[in-house]
Amino acid sequence: MLSDDVKAMINYVNAILNNKKMNNDVPRIAEGDADFLELEQNLQTIKKGEKIGNDSDERHRLMIDNAWDIIATVDLAGNFTYISPSVEKITGYTPAEVINHYREIGYFLPGVQQEMDRQRARIKAMVEKGEHFDAINFEQRQVRKDGASIYTDTVLSGIYDEQNNFRELLAISRDITEKVKLRREMRALSETDKLTRLYNRVKLDYTLEYELCRAKTTATTFALIMIDIDHFKRINDQLGHLAGDVVLVELAKLFKAIIRSTDLIGRWGGEEFLVILPDTDDWEAMDLAEKIRSRVSEHRFPEQEQITISLGVSVFNGDATVDSIIHRADQALYQAKKNGKNQVQRM
Repeated sequence: MLSDDVKAMINYVNAILNNKKMNNDVPRIAEGDADFLELEQNLQTIKKGEKIGNDSDERHRLMIDNAWDIIATVDLAGNFTYISPSVEKITGYTPAEVINHYREIGYFLPGVQQEMDRQRARIKAMVEKGEHFDAINFEQRQVRKDGASIYTDTVLSGIYDEQNNFRELLAISRDITEKVKLRREMRALSETDKLTRLYNRVKLDYTLEYELCRAKTTATTFALIMIDIDHFKRINDQLGHLAGDVVLVELAKLFKAIIRSTDLIGRWGGEEFLVILPDTDDWEAMDLAEKIRSRVSEHRFPEQEQITISLGVSVFNGDATVDSIIHRADQALYQAKKNGKNQVQRM
Protein backbone atom coordinates (compact mmCIF):
# COMPACT_ATOMS: atom_id res chain seq x y z
CA MET A 1 0.00 0.00 0.00
CA LEU A 2 1.33 3.46 -0.92
CA SER A 3 2.20 5.85 1.89
CA ASP A 4 0.44 9.20 2.26
CA ASP A 5 3.67 10.93 1.15
CA VAL A 6 3.82 8.98 -2.12
CA LYS A 7 0.11 9.58 -2.77
CA ALA A 8 0.64 13.32 -2.20
CA MET A 9 3.50 13.31 -4.71
CA ILE A 10 1.40 11.50 -7.33
CA ASN A 11 -1.50 13.93 -6.87
CA TYR A 12 0.88 16.87 -7.18
CA VAL A 13 2.42 15.58 -10.42
CA ASN A 14 -0.98 14.78 -11.91
CA ALA A 15 -2.25 18.24 -11.00
CA ILE A 16 0.60 19.82 -12.97
CA LEU A 17 0.05 17.46 -15.91
CA ASN A 18 -3.66 18.30 -16.01
CA ASN A 19 -3.12 22.08 -15.76
CA LYS A 20 -5.24 22.28 -12.62
CA LYS A 21 -5.12 25.14 -10.16
CA MET A 22 -3.02 24.27 -7.14
CA ASN A 23 -2.14 25.92 -3.88
CA ASN A 24 1.69 26.02 -4.36
CA ASP A 25 2.30 23.56 -1.50
CA VAL A 26 5.11 21.16 -2.32
CA PRO A 27 4.54 17.63 -0.93
CA ARG A 28 6.48 17.04 2.29
CA ILE A 29 8.32 14.08 0.73
CA ALA A 30 9.80 16.42 -1.93
CA GLU A 31 10.88 19.34 0.24
CA GLY A 32 14.52 20.11 -0.45
CA ASP A 33 14.83 17.35 -3.08
CA ALA A 34 16.85 18.71 -6.01
CA ASP A 35 15.67 15.93 -8.32
CA PHE A 36 12.03 16.75 -7.59
CA LEU A 37 12.53 20.46 -8.11
CA GLU A 38 14.03 19.75 -11.54
CA LEU A 39 11.17 17.37 -12.37
CA GLU A 40 8.62 20.00 -11.28
CA GLN A 41 10.16 22.63 -13.53
CA ASN A 42 10.07 20.25 -16.47
CA LEU A 43 6.47 19.30 -15.79
CA GLN A 44 5.48 22.95 -15.72
CA THR A 45 6.74 23.33 -19.30
CA ILE A 46 3.75 21.27 -20.43
CA LYS A 47 1.46 24.15 -19.44
CA LYS A 48 3.33 26.39 -21.86
CA GLY A 49 3.21 23.79 -24.65
CA GLU A 50 0.43 21.41 -25.60
CA LYS A 51 -2.38 21.05 -23.08
CA ILE A 52 -3.08 17.51 -21.97
CA GLY A 53 -6.55 16.24 -22.66
CA ASN A 54 -7.61 18.91 -25.16
CA ASP A 55 -6.22 17.73 -28.52
CA SER A 56 -7.18 14.63 -30.52
CA ASP A 57 -3.51 13.85 -31.08
CA GLU A 58 -2.91 13.83 -27.32
CA ARG A 59 -0.91 10.58 -27.45
CA HIS A 60 1.83 12.47 -29.28
CA ARG A 61 1.90 15.39 -26.82
CA LEU A 62 5.00 17.06 -25.52
CA MET A 63 6.37 15.58 -22.28
CA ILE A 64 9.43 16.67 -20.35
CA ASP A 65 11.99 15.81 -23.00
CA ASN A 66 14.93 16.87 -20.85
CA ALA A 67 13.92 15.03 -17.66
CA TRP A 68 16.28 12.37 -16.29
CA ASP A 69 13.43 10.16 -15.08
CA ILE A 70 11.65 8.09 -17.72
CA ILE A 71 8.21 9.61 -18.32
CA ALA A 72 5.81 7.45 -20.32
CA THR A 73 2.13 7.22 -21.18
CA VAL A 74 0.44 3.92 -21.95
CA ASP A 75 -3.05 3.15 -23.21
CA LEU A 76 -5.26 0.43 -21.75
CA ALA A 77 -4.32 -1.93 -24.58
CA GLY A 78 -0.76 -1.90 -23.25
CA ASN A 79 0.75 0.27 -25.98
CA PHE A 80 3.22 3.04 -25.24
CA THR A 81 1.86 6.30 -26.64
CA TYR A 82 4.85 8.32 -25.47
CA ILE A 83 8.18 7.77 -23.72
CA SER A 84 10.71 10.47 -22.95
CA PRO A 85 14.17 10.57 -24.58
CA SER A 86 15.73 9.86 -21.18
CA VAL A 87 14.86 6.20 -21.76
CA GLU A 88 17.90 5.92 -24.05
CA LYS A 89 20.25 7.29 -21.37
CA ILE A 90 18.99 4.80 -18.82
CA THR A 91 18.22 1.66 -20.85
CA GLY A 92 20.12 2.13 -24.12
CA TYR A 93 16.92 1.75 -26.17
CA THR A 94 15.62 4.63 -28.25
CA PRO A 95 12.07 5.90 -27.69
CA ALA A 96 11.09 4.46 -31.10
CA GLU A 97 12.41 1.01 -30.18
CA VAL A 98 10.43 0.98 -26.96
CA ILE A 99 7.22 2.41 -28.38
CA ASN A 100 7.15 0.11 -31.41
CA HIS A 101 8.89 -3.06 -30.23
CA TYR A 102 9.06 -3.14 -26.43
CA ARG A 103 7.77 -6.71 -26.21
CA GLU A 104 10.05 -8.03 -28.95
CA ILE A 105 13.18 -6.44 -27.47
CA GLY A 106 12.36 -7.66 -23.96
CA TYR A 107 12.19 -4.17 -22.47
CA PHE A 108 10.50 -5.77 -19.47
CA LEU A 109 11.55 -9.17 -18.12
CA PRO A 110 8.95 -11.92 -18.73
CA GLY A 111 7.74 -12.13 -15.14
CA VAL A 112 7.42 -8.35 -14.88
CA GLN A 113 5.59 -8.18 -18.21
CA GLN A 114 3.08 -10.80 -17.07
CA GLU A 115 2.40 -8.90 -13.84
CA MET A 116 2.03 -5.62 -15.71
CA ASP A 117 -0.43 -7.20 -18.15
CA ARG A 118 -2.41 -8.54 -15.19
CA GLN A 119 -2.49 -5.15 -13.47
CA ARG A 120 -3.44 -3.39 -16.70
CA ALA A 121 -6.38 -5.77 -17.22
CA ARG A 122 -7.51 -5.06 -13.66
CA ILE A 123 -7.24 -1.30 -14.19
CA LYS A 124 -9.08 -1.52 -17.52
CA ALA A 125 -11.98 -3.31 -15.84
CA MET A 126 -12.16 -0.62 -13.15
CA VAL A 127 -12.03 2.23 -15.68
CA GLU A 128 -14.81 0.66 -17.75
CA LYS A 129 -16.93 0.62 -14.60
CA GLY A 130 -16.13 4.27 -13.98
CA GLU A 131 -14.05 3.45 -10.91
CA HIS A 132 -10.77 5.11 -9.92
CA PHE A 133 -7.79 2.94 -9.11
CA ASP A 134 -5.01 3.44 -6.61
CA ALA A 135 -1.58 4.26 -7.97
CA ILE A 136 0.89 1.38 -8.10
CA ASN A 137 4.50 1.61 -6.98
CA PHE A 138 6.98 -1.16 -7.81
CA GLU A 139 10.67 -1.89 -8.24
CA GLN A 140 11.92 -4.03 -11.08
CA ARG A 141 15.11 -5.31 -12.66
CA GLN A 142 15.57 -4.47 -16.32
CA VAL A 143 18.21 -5.48 -18.84
CA ARG A 144 19.82 -2.66 -20.80
CA LYS A 145 20.41 -2.95 -24.53
CA ASP A 146 24.07 -3.72 -23.80
CA GLY A 147 23.08 -6.61 -21.49
CA ALA A 148 23.79 -4.89 -18.15
CA SER A 149 21.23 -5.12 -15.36
CA ILE A 150 19.64 -1.98 -13.95
CA TYR A 151 16.92 -1.39 -11.38
CA THR A 152 14.08 1.10 -11.67
CA ASP A 153 11.41 2.35 -9.30
CA THR A 154 8.14 3.11 -11.07
CA VAL A 155 4.93 4.87 -10.04
CA LEU A 156 1.99 4.02 -12.29
CA SER A 157 -1.09 6.22 -12.05
CA GLY A 158 -3.89 7.57 -14.22
CA ILE A 159 -4.21 10.80 -16.20
CA TYR A 160 -7.69 12.38 -16.03
CA ASP A 161 -9.04 15.40 -17.88
CA GLU A 162 -10.88 18.32 -16.33
CA GLN A 163 -14.16 16.38 -16.57
CA ASN A 164 -12.50 13.62 -14.56
CA ASN A 165 -12.52 11.24 -17.52
CA PHE A 166 -9.70 8.72 -17.70
CA ARG A 167 -7.27 9.45 -20.53
CA GLU A 168 -4.16 7.27 -20.21
CA LEU A 169 -1.79 5.60 -17.78
CA LEU A 170 1.15 7.66 -16.58
CA ALA A 171 4.41 5.92 -15.61
CA ILE A 172 7.34 7.72 -14.00
CA SER A 173 10.44 5.53 -13.60
CA ARG A 174 13.64 6.42 -11.79
CA ASP A 175 16.98 4.61 -12.05
CA ILE A 176 17.73 3.25 -8.57
CA THR A 177 20.54 0.87 -9.52
CA GLU A 178 23.07 2.42 -7.16
CA LYS A 179 20.52 2.55 -4.35
CA VAL A 180 19.76 -1.17 -4.82
CA LYS A 181 23.47 -2.02 -4.81
CA LEU A 182 23.98 -0.05 -1.60
CA ARG A 183 20.95 -1.70 0.00
CA ARG A 184 22.29 -5.14 -0.89
CA GLU A 185 25.72 -4.28 0.47
CA MET A 186 24.20 -3.11 3.73
CA ARG A 187 22.10 -6.26 3.97
CA ALA A 188 25.16 -8.42 3.28
CA LEU A 189 27.06 -6.66 6.04
CA SER A 190 24.19 -7.23 8.47
CA GLU A 191 24.21 -10.97 7.66
CA THR A 192 27.98 -11.53 7.56
CA ASP A 193 30.40 -12.50 10.32
CA LYS A 194 33.08 -9.80 10.40
CA LEU A 195 36.02 -12.15 10.94
CA THR A 196 35.32 -15.19 8.78
CA ARG A 197 33.10 -13.50 6.13
CA LEU A 198 30.70 -16.41 6.48
CA TYR A 199 27.04 -15.83 7.33
CA ASN A 200 26.32 -14.84 10.91
CA ARG A 201 23.76 -16.05 13.44
CA VAL A 202 21.07 -13.68 12.12
CA LYS A 203 21.20 -15.22 8.64
CA LEU A 204 21.42 -18.76 10.02
CA ASP A 205 18.37 -18.27 12.25
CA TYR A 206 16.32 -16.88 9.36
CA THR A 207 17.34 -19.71 7.02
CA LEU A 208 16.58 -22.36 9.64
CA GLU A 209 13.04 -21.04 10.06
CA TYR A 210 12.59 -20.88 6.29
CA GLU A 211 13.80 -24.48 5.75
CA LEU A 212 11.62 -25.76 8.58
CA CYS A 213 8.54 -24.09 7.10
CA ARG A 214 9.39 -25.39 3.62
CA ALA A 215 9.92 -28.93 4.88
CA LYS A 216 6.54 -28.90 6.64
CA THR A 217 4.58 -27.52 3.68
CA THR A 218 6.26 -29.33 0.77
CA ALA A 219 7.09 -32.72 2.31
CA THR A 220 10.81 -32.14 1.71
CA THR A 221 13.67 -32.57 4.14
CA PHE A 222 16.85 -30.80 5.17
CA ALA A 223 19.87 -31.54 7.35
CA LEU A 224 22.26 -29.73 9.68
CA ILE A 225 25.95 -30.23 10.37
CA MET A 226 27.26 -28.70 13.58
CA ILE A 227 31.05 -28.25 13.55
CA ASP A 228 33.40 -27.54 16.45
CA ILE A 229 37.19 -27.12 16.37
CA ASP A 230 38.98 -29.63 18.57
CA HIS A 231 41.31 -28.18 21.26
CA PHE A 232 40.71 -24.62 20.08
CA LYS A 233 41.27 -23.23 23.58
CA ARG A 234 44.75 -24.72 23.53
CA ILE A 235 45.56 -22.77 20.34
CA ASN A 236 44.42 -19.50 21.90
CA ASP A 237 46.26 -20.16 25.16
CA GLN A 238 49.54 -21.24 23.58
CA LEU A 239 49.74 -19.04 20.48
CA GLY A 240 47.37 -16.19 21.27
CA HIS A 241 43.99 -15.10 19.96
CA LEU A 242 45.41 -13.75 16.72
CA ALA A 243 46.60 -17.24 15.85
CA GLY A 244 43.15 -18.53 16.73
CA ASP A 245 41.60 -15.96 14.37
CA VAL A 246 43.91 -17.13 11.57
CA VAL A 247 42.65 -20.68 12.06
CA LEU A 248 39.03 -19.56 11.98
CA VAL A 249 39.55 -17.62 8.74
CA GLU A 250 41.44 -20.49 7.11
CA LEU A 251 38.75 -22.97 8.11
CA ALA A 252 36.03 -20.71 6.73
CA LYS A 253 37.74 -20.69 3.32
CA LEU A 254 38.12 -24.47 3.44
CA PHE A 255 34.48 -25.04 4.37
CA LYS A 256 33.24 -22.80 1.53
CA ALA A 257 35.38 -24.75 -0.94
CA ILE A 258 33.93 -28.10 0.19
CA ILE A 259 30.20 -27.53 0.64
CA ARG A 260 27.75 -27.62 -2.28
CA SER A 261 26.41 -24.53 -3.99
CA THR A 262 22.96 -25.16 -2.48
CA ASP A 263 24.29 -25.37 1.09
CA LEU A 264 24.64 -22.44 3.48
CA ILE A 265 27.34 -22.18 6.13
CA GLY A 266 27.76 -19.67 8.91
CA ARG A 267 29.55 -19.05 12.16
CA TRP A 268 27.28 -20.28 14.92
CA GLY A 269 29.41 -18.76 17.66
CA GLY A 270 33.01 -18.85 18.90
CA GLU A 271 34.68 -21.81 17.22
CA GLU A 272 31.39 -23.44 16.17
CA PHE A 273 30.00 -23.46 12.64
CA LEU A 274 26.66 -24.60 11.25
CA VAL A 275 25.95 -25.95 7.77
CA ILE A 276 22.34 -26.00 6.50
CA LEU A 277 21.74 -28.55 3.73
CA PRO A 278 18.40 -28.17 1.88
CA ASP A 279 16.81 -31.27 0.31
CA THR A 280 19.35 -33.58 1.95
CA ASP A 281 18.80 -36.94 3.64
CA ASP A 282 20.79 -38.78 6.34
CA TRP A 283 23.30 -40.46 4.05
CA GLU A 284 24.02 -37.38 1.97
CA ALA A 285 24.54 -35.32 5.12
CA MET A 286 26.83 -37.92 6.68
CA ASP A 287 28.81 -38.21 3.46
CA LEU A 288 29.38 -34.45 3.25
CA ALA A 289 30.23 -34.22 6.95
CA GLU A 290 32.86 -36.95 6.58
CA LYS A 291 34.26 -35.19 3.53
CA ILE A 292 34.61 -31.96 5.54
CA ARG A 293 36.26 -33.78 8.46
CA SER A 294 38.74 -35.57 6.21
CA ARG A 295 39.73 -32.47 4.25
CA VAL A 296 40.33 -30.48 7.43
CA SER A 297 42.48 -33.19 9.03
CA GLU A 298 44.63 -33.33 5.88
CA HIS A 299 45.02 -29.57 5.60
CA ARG A 300 48.10 -27.83 6.99
CA PHE A 301 47.34 -24.57 8.74
CA PRO A 302 49.76 -21.68 9.35
CA GLU A 303 51.82 -22.32 12.51
CA GLN A 304 49.89 -25.55 13.12
CA GLU A 305 50.84 -29.14 12.50
CA GLN A 306 47.25 -30.26 12.29
CA ILE A 307 43.75 -29.08 13.13
CA THR A 308 40.86 -31.49 13.62
CA ILE A 309 37.15 -30.93 13.97
CA SER A 310 34.20 -32.82 15.42
CA LEU A 311 30.85 -32.83 13.65
CA GLY A 312 27.26 -33.56 14.66
CA VAL A 313 24.56 -34.31 12.07
CA SER A 314 20.79 -34.14 12.38
CA VAL A 315 18.05 -34.41 9.75
CA PHE A 316 14.53 -33.00 9.81
CA ASN A 317 12.20 -35.65 11.17
CA GLY A 318 8.86 -33.92 11.54
CA ASP A 319 10.32 -31.49 14.08
CA ALA A 320 7.87 -28.94 15.40
CA THR A 321 10.52 -26.28 16.03
CA VAL A 322 14.00 -25.31 14.88
CA ASP A 323 15.25 -25.82 18.43
CA SER A 324 14.60 -29.55 18.36
CA ILE A 325 16.64 -30.25 15.23
CA ILE A 326 19.46 -27.98 16.46
CA HIS A 327 19.40 -29.82 19.79
CA ARG A 328 19.91 -33.15 18.05
CA ALA A 329 22.84 -31.79 16.05
CA ASP A 330 24.34 -30.39 19.23
CA GLN A 331 23.89 -33.71 21.03
CA ALA A 332 25.52 -35.54 18.12
CA LEU A 333 28.45 -33.11 18.29
CA TYR A 334 28.77 -33.71 22.03
CA GLN A 335 28.87 -37.45 21.36
CA ALA A 336 31.63 -36.98 18.78
CA LYS A 337 33.66 -35.00 21.32
CA LYS A 338 33.04 -37.58 24.04
CA ASN A 339 34.09 -40.46 21.77
CA GLY A 340 37.52 -38.97 21.09
CA LYS A 341 37.00 -36.03 18.71
CA ASN A 342 37.93 -35.82 14.98
CA GLN A 343 34.81 -37.76 13.96
CA VAL A 344 31.20 -37.49 12.77
CA GLN A 345 28.16 -38.56 14.78
CA ARG A 346 24.45 -38.40 13.90
CA MET A 347 21.28 -38.18 15.98
